[in-house]
Amino acid sequence: MPQAVEDYKSPKHKVIALLKKGRDGLRVKYRELREKLRVAENQVRAVEASREMWRQRAEAAEKKLKEANR
Repeated sequence: MPQAVEDYKSPKHKVIALLKKGRDGLRVKYRELREKLRVAENQVRAVEASREMWRQRAEAAEKKLKEANR
């Protein structure tokens, strides 16, 4: 429910400065959160790829061991 600047009793320049500061703070906060999310998503992808590679290596080694024991 935005109010008109005229509805505030404080000086207009102070109200506007306060609102701008709040808006700018939220922008910084969510930009940082977006960056953290991007880093976390990249980390998850890297870990999943690594686990898949190690799983394949383990399966290949297991298969090779079974063939050698025949």
